[in-house]
Amino acid sequence: MSPWIYSLILLELAIISFIDIRTKKISNFWSIGQLVAAVLLYISFDTYQWSWTVLVYPLIWFVIGFGLFILGIMGAGDSKLIASLYFLIPLSLHHVMLEKILISTIVVGFMNFFIKIIKDFRTIKAYALSAYWQGFWVKMKSSFSFAPVIMMAWILLGVQLWF
Repeated sequence: MSPWIYSLILLELAIISFIDIRTKKISNFWSIGQLVAAVLLYISFDTYQWSWTVLVYPLIWFVIGFGLFILGIMGAGDSKLIASLYFLIPLSLHHVMLEKILISTIVVGFMNFFIKIIKDFRTIKAYALSAYWQGFWVKMKSSFSFAPVIMMAWILLGVQLWF
């Protein structure tokens, strides 16, 4: 992957992250734009070789993302963004990007979890010690913008590629 393609995708992810933090929505415009860009990359660059295996990670993310959306864990726009992002990543880096997404999700998830505990410690402790477990789970449930997590994974990928 060339550094300028990486940089353009990083800029796009920064814009999407900003929008996602402010509105909690990711427009289909971004996913469709990534698919159009992917078609251009596959036509123009030797690094991007088309084969049916290119579809594996996007389809897996689409299915897993749909399940996470149904469970209320991830937004639909987030899963579509990751699925379409995989088309912009050369096939040889798909597994590396998956690793970076998992690491970023775990780090941000745990940070969010511990910040919530510190911030609402008395309330969470009271729910945990009482018989009202539903209140505990409602208080612990967290919703955060996932686009910055995707951008963090992208930055980790860049660090691995060039540093």
